[in-house]
Amino acid sequence: MKKAKRRRRSPGIAVRWGQKRLVDQRCLAPGTVLIDRIFDRDRGRFEDPDDEPGNFYLETEEDTDSPAPNGQPEAMTALVGAAFEAAASPDLRRKMSHGQALCVIVLVPTVAWVLPISDHFRRSFGDRWLQHTRSGPNWRGLGGSSGSSRVSGALAAGRSVVGISVDVSLLPRALVGAADLTIRIGPPTAAVVKTAIGRFAGRAPVELDDASLAELDLDDLLTAFRPGSGPVRIAQRLAAASAVLRATANLKEANTCSS
Repeated sequence: MKKAKRRRRSPGIAVRWGQKRLVDQRCLAPGTVLIDRIFDRDRGRFEDPDDEPGNFYLETEEDTDSPAPNGQPEAMTALVGAAFEAAASPDLRRKMSHGQALCVIVLVPTVAWVLPISDHFRRSFGDRWLQHTRSGPNWRGLGGSSGSSRVSGALAAGRSVVGISVDVSLLPRALVGAADLTIRIGPPTAAVVKTAIGRFAGRAPVELDDASLAELDLDDLLTAFRPGSGPVRIAQRLAAASAVLRATANLKEANTCSS
Protein backbone atom coordinates (compact mmCIF):
# COMPACT_ATOMS: atom_id res chain seq x y z
CA MET A 1 0.00 0.00 0.00
CA LYS A 2 1.41 3.27 -1.09
CA LYS A 3 1.86 5.97 1.47
CA ALA A 4 -0.08 9.15 0.87
CA LYS A 5 2.14 11.92 -0.38
CA ARG A 6 2.44 14.88 1.94
CA ARG A 7 2.12 18.33 0.47
CA ARG A 8 5.31 20.26 0.57
CA ARG A 9 5.16 23.76 1.97
CA SER A 10 7.46 26.60 1.12
CA PRO A 11 10.36 26.30 3.53
CA GLY A 12 10.46 28.74 6.40
CA ILE A 13 7.30 30.70 5.51
CA ALA A 14 4.27 30.90 7.78
CA VAL A 15 1.33 33.28 7.50
CA ARG A 16 -0.50 34.67 10.51
CA TRP A 17 -3.35 37.11 10.60
CA GLY A 18 -4.79 39.16 13.40
CA GLN A 19 -5.95 42.59 14.53
CA LYS A 20 -3.52 45.48 14.71
CA ARG A 21 -1.35 45.23 17.79
CA LEU A 22 2.21 45.61 18.91
CA VAL A 23 4.14 42.43 18.27
CA ASP A 24 7.42 41.39 19.80
CA GLN A 25 9.41 40.50 16.69
CA ARG A 26 11.71 38.28 18.72
CA CYS A 27 8.83 35.86 19.45
CA LEU A 28 8.19 35.11 15.76
CA ALA A 29 9.62 32.14 13.94
CA PRO A 30 12.08 32.95 11.15
CA GLY A 31 10.33 33.65 7.87
CA THR A 32 6.98 34.58 9.46
CA VAL A 33 4.92 37.03 7.40
CA LEU A 34 2.51 39.28 9.30
CA ILE A 35 -0.69 40.40 7.56
CA ASP A 36 -2.12 43.47 9.24
CA ARG A 37 -5.71 42.68 8.31
CA ILE A 38 -8.75 41.01 9.84
CA PHE A 39 -10.18 37.83 8.30
CA ASP A 40 -13.97 38.07 7.85
CA ARG A 41 -15.26 34.49 8.04
CA ASP A 42 -18.69 35.45 6.67
CA ARG A 43 -17.20 37.04 3.58
CA GLY A 44 -14.34 34.58 3.37
CA ARG A 45 -11.70 37.24 2.81
CA PHE A 46 -9.33 39.60 4.55
CA GLU A 47 -10.70 43.07 5.32
CA ASP A 48 -8.74 46.24 5.94
CA PRO A 49 -9.54 47.42 9.48
CA ASP A 50 -9.24 51.03 8.34
CA ASP A 51 -12.45 50.53 6.35
CA GLU A 52 -14.44 49.76 9.51
CA PRO A 53 -16.93 52.41 10.75
CA GLY A 54 -15.56 54.86 13.27
CA ASN A 55 -12.07 55.01 11.84
CA PHE A 56 -10.69 58.35 10.70
CA TYR A 57 -7.62 59.70 8.92
CA LEU A 58 -5.35 62.61 9.75
CA GLU A 59 -4.70 64.47 6.52
CA THR A 60 -1.30 66.09 6.25
CA GLU A 61 -0.90 69.55 4.83
CA GLU A 62 0.54 69.89 1.37
CA ASP A 63 4.20 70.79 1.15
CA THR A 64 4.11 74.46 0.18
CA ASP A 65 7.90 74.63 -0.05
CA SER A 66 8.21 71.95 -2.72
CA PRO A 67 10.49 72.92 -5.61
CA ALA A 68 9.05 74.17 -8.87
CA PRO A 69 8.58 71.65 -11.72
CA ASN A 70 11.68 70.55 -13.62
CA GLY A 71 13.92 71.94 -10.88
CA GLN A 72 13.22 75.55 -11.86
CA PRO A 73 13.27 78.12 -9.02
CA GLU A 74 10.11 79.84 -7.89
CA ALA A 75 9.52 83.47 -8.79
CA MET A 76 10.81 84.98 -5.52
CA THR A 77 13.98 82.91 -5.58
CA ALA A 78 14.65 83.76 -9.23
CA LEU A 79 14.11 87.50 -8.85
CA VAL A 80 15.91 88.03 -5.55
CA GLY A 81 18.81 85.80 -6.56
CA ALA A 82 19.28 87.62 -9.88
CA ALA A 83 19.15 91.03 -8.17
CA PHE A 84 21.67 90.04 -5.49
CA GLU A 85 24.09 88.50 -7.99
CA ALA A 86 23.94 91.64 -10.13
CA ALA A 87 24.97 93.75 -7.12
CA ALA A 88 27.63 91.40 -5.69
CA SER A 89 30.38 90.06 -7.95
CA PRO A 90 31.39 86.38 -7.84
CA ASP A 91 34.64 87.33 -6.06
CA LEU A 92 32.68 89.20 -3.43
CA ARG A 93 30.28 86.30 -2.91
CA ARG A 94 33.19 83.89 -2.54
CA LYS A 95 34.74 86.18 0.06
CA MET A 96 31.53 86.16 2.09
CA SER A 97 31.38 82.37 1.88
CA HIS A 98 34.73 82.00 3.65
CA GLY A 99 34.96 81.60 7.40
CA GLN A 100 36.62 84.93 8.18
CA ALA A 101 34.73 87.43 10.31
CA LEU A 102 33.23 90.17 8.15
CA CYS A 103 30.86 93.07 8.64
CA VAL A 104 28.66 93.77 5.61
CA ILE A 105 25.90 96.23 4.80
CA VAL A 106 23.27 95.37 2.18
CA LEU A 107 21.07 98.26 1.04
CA VAL A 108 17.87 97.36 -0.82
CA PRO A 109 15.69 99.56 -3.07
CA THR A 110 12.45 99.38 -1.03
CA VAL A 111 11.12 97.92 2.19
CA ALA A 112 9.54 95.03 0.25
CA TRP A 113 13.03 93.67 -0.46
CA VAL A 114 14.33 93.53 3.12
CA LEU A 115 13.03 90.12 4.24
CA PRO A 116 13.43 88.36 0.86
CA ILE A 117 17.07 89.48 0.70
CA SER A 118 17.52 88.34 4.31
CA ASP A 119 16.22 84.86 3.41
CA HIS A 120 18.41 84.73 0.30
CA PHE A 121 21.48 85.77 2.30
CA ARG A 122 20.88 83.06 4.90
CA ARG A 123 20.41 80.38 2.26
CA SER A 124 23.52 81.49 0.39
CA PHE A 125 25.97 82.11 3.25
CA GLY A 126 24.62 80.13 6.19
CA ASP A 127 23.61 80.81 9.77
CA ARG A 128 27.06 81.85 10.95
CA TRP A 129 26.09 85.44 10.09
CA LEU A 130 24.38 87.60 12.70
CA GLN A 131 21.68 89.48 10.80
CA HIS A 132 20.18 92.89 11.51
CA THR A 133 17.19 93.56 9.23
CA ARG A 134 15.57 96.96 9.54
CA SER A 135 12.52 98.18 7.65
CA GLY A 136 12.14 101.26 9.85
CA PRO A 137 12.92 102.54 13.35
CA ASN A 138 12.31 99.91 16.02
CA TRP A 139 9.43 100.08 18.45
CA ARG A 140 11.49 102.15 20.89
CA GLY A 141 12.17 104.68 18.16
CA LEU A 142 15.89 104.33 18.67
CA GLY A 143 16.78 103.70 15.04
CA GLY A 144 20.50 103.11 14.62
CA SER A 145 21.33 103.56 18.30
CA SER A 146 20.18 100.03 19.23
CA GLY A 147 21.86 96.71 18.51
CA SER A 148 25.43 97.99 18.65
CA SER A 149 26.35 95.82 21.64
CA ARG A 150 25.27 92.65 19.81
CA VAL A 151 27.28 93.68 16.76
CA SER A 152 30.46 94.40 18.73
CA GLY A 153 30.08 91.18 20.72
CA ALA A 154 29.59 89.04 17.61
CA LEU A 155 32.58 90.55 15.79
CA ALA A 156 34.77 90.20 18.88
CA ALA A 157 33.79 86.50 19.04
CA GLY A 158 34.81 85.97 15.42
CA ARG A 159 31.30 85.88 13.92
CA SER A 160 30.26 87.71 10.77
CA VAL A 161 27.56 90.39 10.83
CA VAL A 162 25.30 91.70 8.08
CA GLY A 163 22.89 94.61 8.19
CA ILE A 164 20.05 94.66 5.64
CA SER A 165 17.97 97.78 5.30
CA VAL A 166 16.54 100.33 2.92
CA ASP A 167 18.37 103.10 4.80
CA VAL A 168 21.82 102.86 6.37
CA SER A 169 20.79 105.21 9.18
CA LEU A 170 18.43 102.53 10.51
CA LEU A 171 21.25 100.06 11.15
CA PRO A 172 23.19 99.82 14.43
CA ARG A 173 25.89 102.48 14.70
CA ALA A 174 28.62 99.93 15.45
CA LEU A 175 27.68 97.95 12.35
CA VAL A 176 27.91 101.00 10.11
CA GLY A 177 31.26 102.02 11.54
CA ALA A 178 32.75 98.52 11.30
CA ALA A 179 31.45 97.66 7.81
CA ASP A 180 34.02 96.02 5.55
CA LEU A 181 31.72 95.91 2.52
CA THR A 182 28.60 97.67 1.30
CA ILE A 183 26.37 96.04 -1.31
CA ARG A 184 23.79 98.28 -2.97
CA ILE A 185 20.90 96.47 -4.64
CA GLY A 186 19.18 98.90 -6.98
CA PRO A 187 15.74 98.63 -8.60
CA PRO A 188 15.79 95.62 -10.95
CA THR A 189 17.01 96.49 -14.43
CA ALA A 190 15.93 94.80 -17.64
CA ALA A 191 19.05 92.60 -17.49
CA VAL A 192 18.21 91.41 -13.96
CA VAL A 193 14.60 90.62 -14.81
CA LYS A 194 15.65 88.81 -18.01
CA THR A 195 17.92 86.60 -15.94
CA ALA A 196 15.08 85.89 -13.50
CA ILE A 197 12.66 85.07 -16.33
CA GLY A 198 15.15 82.64 -17.85
CA ARG A 199 15.58 80.82 -14.54
CA PHE A 200 11.86 80.74 -13.80
CA ALA A 201 10.52 79.81 -17.23
CA GLY A 202 13.42 77.56 -18.19
CA ARG A 203 13.67 79.21 -21.60
CA ALA A 204 15.64 82.05 -23.13
CA PRO A 205 14.15 85.35 -21.94
CA VAL A 206 12.69 87.87 -24.37
CA GLU A 207 14.03 91.37 -24.85
CA LEU A 208 13.08 93.89 -22.17
CA ASP A 209 13.83 97.54 -21.58
CA ASP A 210 14.15 99.46 -18.35
CA ALA A 211 11.12 101.63 -19.22
CA SER A 212 8.85 98.56 -19.14
CA LEU A 213 9.83 98.00 -15.50
CA ALA A 214 9.28 101.55 -14.30
CA GLU A 215 7.09 101.93 -11.21
CA LEU A 216 7.30 98.20 -10.39
CA ASP A 217 8.23 97.08 -6.88
CA LEU A 218 9.08 93.51 -5.92
CA ASP A 219 5.46 92.45 -5.36
CA ASP A 220 4.45 94.01 -8.69
CA LEU A 221 7.14 92.02 -10.45
CA LEU A 222 6.13 88.76 -8.78
CA THR A 223 2.56 88.99 -10.06
CA ALA A 224 3.81 88.52 -13.62
CA PHE A 225 5.64 85.27 -12.81
CA ARG A 226 2.88 82.65 -12.88
CA PRO A 227 3.24 78.86 -13.21
CA GLY A 228 3.22 77.73 -16.82
CA SER A 229 3.86 81.21 -18.23
CA GLY A 230 6.50 81.63 -20.91
CA PRO A 231 8.92 84.55 -21.28
CA VAL A 232 6.69 86.46 -23.73
CA ARG A 233 3.63 86.31 -21.47
CA ILE A 234 5.63 87.38 -18.42
CA ALA A 235 7.07 90.37 -20.32
CA GLN A 236 3.58 91.37 -21.49
CA ARG A 237 2.28 91.34 -17.92
CA LEU A 238 5.22 93.45 -16.74
CA ALA A 239 4.67 96.05 -19.46
CA ALA A 240 0.92 96.20 -18.76
CA ALA A 241 1.42 96.57 -15.01
CA SER A 242 4.00 99.32 -15.50
CA ALA A 243 1.71 101.23 -17.88
CA VAL A 244 -1.25 101.04 -15.49
CA LEU A 245 0.77 102.14 -12.45
CA ARG A 246 2.38 104.97 -14.42
CA ALA A 247 -1.00 106.20 -15.65
CA THR A 248 -2.42 106.02 -12.13
CA ALA A 249 0.49 108.02 -10.74
CA ASN A 250 0.12 110.67 -13.48
CA LEU A 251 -3.61 110.95 -12.83
CA LYS A 252 -3.05 111.34 -9.12
CA GLU A 253 -0.43 114.05 -9.73
CA ALA A 254 -2.77 115.89 -12.10
CA ASN A 255 -5.60 115.83 -9.58
CA THR A 256 -3.26 117.13 -6.89
CA CYS A 257 -2.10 120.03 -9.04
CA SER A 258 -5.65 121.01 -10.01
CA SER A 259 -6.98 121.03 -6.47
